[in-house]
Amino acid sequence: MSAGASHLSRRSFIAMTAAATIARPALAAAAQPLTISVVFGNSIHWVIFAAVEKGMFKDEGFEPSVQPLQSSAHSVQMALSGDFQLATSQPETFVAAVEQGAADLAAMTAPMNRSDWVLVGARNVTSLAQLKGMAIGLSGLRNSEGWLTDRLLASQGLKKGDYRLTIAGTSPAKVAALEKGGIGAAVLFQPSAEFAIKQGLPVLARFDTMRAYPTIFYIVKKSWAGTDQSGVRASRALQKSYAWLWDPANRAEAIQILAKYTKREPALLESVYDDYFIKAKLYSRDGKVDLAGFTAVLTDMAEDGAVFKTAPSPAKFMLAPELGGLSA
Repeated sequence: MSAGASHLSRRSFIAMTAAATIARPALAAAAQPLTISVVFGNSIHWVIFAAVEKGMFKDEGFEPSVQPLQSSAHSVQMALSGDFQLATSQPETFVAAVEQGAADLAAMTAPMNRSDWVLVGARNVTSLAQLKGMAIGLSGLRNSEGWLTDRLLASQGLKKGDYRLTIAGTSPAKVAALEKGGIGAAVLFQPSAEFAIKQGLPVLARFDTMRAYPTIFYIVKKSWAGTDQSGVRASRALQKSYAWLWDPANRAEAIQILAKYTKREPALLESVYDDYFIKAKLYSRDGKVDLAGFTAVLTDMAEDGAVFKTAPSPAKFMLAPELGGLSA
């Protein structure tokens, strides 16, 4: 072989090696874990379910994992430990944790700023007046579920001593208690409320016309949100999901997604969709927290007096916009 041929071979080999290097796909960076706590049976988490199913979290570099919520207190603890990156909590539980020293926690978004709750009676209870002397089932007592129930009944002439508020568990457990006659009424979340109504249990009152109230927050650690723009990316995925849910063209698919997670029939969920996006329009369009509603929650907590006597500013508990926080 001539020197020229040898030299050409070396050049060809180098060129071929360079081409192969360019053509070889770069190793994909591992997706960032994103563990989210939800109540699978509650339609308020629709924005999470849609973001997972439509790949919106994955588009932002996350590998989402949806885990069942045991309680707001447990969810807050798991958020603090870093086991949940995006955690569900009732506002009151989260606020109490921050006041007790969990300063790294902040509210990112609220999927709803008005309540979708329905006060449903047992089969023999068809009016609010009949609740005198009866127990009303709630999921918690020292929170707005109890305080708003008190206000609702007071507007109908019932005083606190006329009835008893009791913890009855999640909405499915409340429905079971209603059927057994263990309680006279219960505050049900959707779609359990719609299921109970379809089963013939009477509607006593709805909460959606009462004051603004962010029924749950999705909370994060500020330190997590500020690392690799995690908060901004998660927030961006959620905003895409809110917009997707509000698009009428996605109605059928959105209902199928909710049916998958809540284990309810799609036909039952059609009424929930209509309340959320067409009639009452209860669901948030963009995930922004209504600060007026949050202020009302803090005022209620101050009146209760267990956590503080003077209501702090809602800004104390909100994730900064530059970290992905959403507030009106």
